[in-house]
Amino acid sequence: MVDFILFVISTIGMSHTIVDGSIFEKLRFYIKKYAEKLKIPHLGTIVECYMCSGTWCGFFMGWVWLTNEPFKIFACGCAGGFVSNLAAMFINYIESLTIINLPQSAEETNKDV
Repeated sequence: MVDFILFVISTIGMSHTIVDGSIFEKLRFYIKKYAEKLKIPHLGTIVECYMCSGTWCGFFMGWVWLTNEPFKIFACGCAGGFVSNLAAMFINYIESLTIINLPQSAEETNKDV
């Protein structure tokens, strides 16, 4: 169970660090630039998309934490893409609640006047 929890948390953390982390900013730039140079610009989305990076991080973390079996590693990659994207949506939802607070009704709008 501990290995599973470490797999989930490390996959989310690694993919979010790759997509949003300032430590990987130059690497993201070079990967996107290299992908365009090779005339396969969609390759650059690996470092921009939570699901894409989460899938590859899931492959790696599944191999590190859970198993050496290829089919299970593939399943870990699929799960990694899902949990990474789910975590990104949850974080965006929490941030959206803290950024702006719109009034719920016309009465609340008139109270401020």
